[in-house]
Parts: sequence; structure tokens; C-alpha cells
Amino acid sequence: MGKRSDRRKFRRRRRWAGFFLLLSFSLVVSGVMLIRDMTSPDLQTIASGSVDKVSVARVASVRVPDAPEDTEDKAEFLASAEEGKKTAAEKNEVDIEAGQKADEKVAARDQAEQRAKEPDQKPPAIPTPPTDDLWMSIPALGLYDNYVTNTGDFSAMDYGAIKLPETGFPWQDNANTYIAAHRLGWPGTASNHQFYDLPLLAKGDVIYLGDVNGTTYTYEVTGFKEITANETWVTAPQAGRDMVSLQTCIENFGDYWTMGPNWYVRYIVQADRVSVDVAK
Repeated sequence: MGKRSDRRKFRRRRRWAGFFLLLSFSLVVSGVMLIRDMTSPDLQTIASGSVDKVSVARVASVRVPDAPEDTEDKAEFLASAEEGKKTAAEKNEVDIEAGQKADEKVAARDQAEQRAKEPDQKPPAIPTPPTDDLWMSIPALGLYDNYVTNTGDFSAMDYGAIKLPETGFPWQDNANTYIAAHRLGWPGTASNHQFYDLPLLAKGDVIYLGDVNGTTYTYEVTGFKEITANETWVTAPQAGRDMVSLQTCIENFGDYWTMGPNWYVRYIVQADRVSVDVAK
């Protein structure tokens, strides 16, 4: 009996010892796993990430909306990234294209500078006609295609208008083409009342001259003069002006409608050339 009882006690002690041993081992294992989980890098990353998110959210709510986006740096970054992906051939092609554009800019700049240095080109020269024949039209006076004789013989005015030979022709530069005609003239000729209404011309009225080539010279009335018979300065050319002067006689200064008999004053209409139409 004594031995059997001792064996039972021994077995119970062994079971309790095994239980406590197993419990101790379980506690040790659980502790080790807990410590490992707490020191895990993933857990640290998650923890730090949560802290960063809170911090970023707080900063963004105050400062980010007011901060301009640095698009230039972003563009440079993207461009550099794309550049890094290109092959050597592609990079060379880009370099060639950039060089061509630079050369084009330089050439355009050189051309602009050259044009700025060049003097203004003159319009093409008016063709000189083979003869001195001249025709005159003044729509405001009802005169069309009146022939103008180039002569210094004033008696020729009995047959129509004359151009003083010492004055220039319309196809010449800086010419003052000086034309004279009677107010009353002679019936049955072109001189009859040819310049009778000359004092009615106003500024802006048009005068046409034409040559044997068919070139038409257009003038617009710009001024008026009243001079004595011996004042010849009015026939002289004026620098920088291409003009025509029309002369007739009036009785006295400011008297345009008394028809003689003295005709003391010369009445002149001056007009400046506004265009030249060369026949084709």
C-alpha cells in the first residue's frame, strides 16, 4: 500500500511538472513573438507613415493651397527624364534640329539688319515717250483730251493750250509742267472758252495729263496764285514736287468775271501729282 501510494504521488507531481513546463514554454514563446512583432520594420513603417499622414494633412490645410506649383521645375524634370530615354541617334537628331533653328534665327536677324541698312528702293522709272505730245483732261471744266502744244509762241494759244518749253514734262522728276490757255479764245478752235471756268476749280479737283505712250499722270489741285505778267518765278520747278500749273488771264486781282479788256493779272492753279498709270 505504501509503495502504490508513492507511485501515485510521483505520477501527479510529474504531470504537474509537465504542465508547468509546458505553460512556461508557452509563455516564453508568446513573449518572444510579441517582442519580435514590436521590433518589426513593417510595423515601424506603418507607425511612422501614420504619423507623417497626420502631419502632412495639418500642413496642407494651412499652407499648400497658397503655394504656387513649380511647373518649370516639373517640366525640366520631365524633359530630363525623356532625354534620358532617347538613343544616341535620337539625341543627335535633336541636336541637329536645334542647330538648324538657331541658324535660321541668325539668318533672319542678318536679313533684317541688311534690309535696315539698304536705302529705300525707288519706284520703277516712268518710260520716256518718243515724242513731246501731251494731252490734258479736266473733268470739272468739261475738258477732255485737249491737245497741248509745246511751244513758246503765245500766238499758238489762239488754237489751244500751250506748254511753256522751258518747263518740264510730266514724265520727268520734279517737273512743274506749265500750261497756259485763253479764257475767251476764238470760236471754232480748241481755244474757245478753254479756261473760262478755271477760277471755279477747287482744291482736290483732278487734272489728267497723258503722253503718246498712253501713260496717265493724275494730279490734284492744291493751291492758287495771282501774279503780274512779268513774274516768271511761278514757272520754276519746286524741289520734291511733281506738279502741273494752269494759267489764264483775269482783269485784276480778285476780279475773275470781268472779261477784259486789259487782262492785267495772271491766275494760276497748281496741282500735285498723286499717281502715274503706265499703259500695259
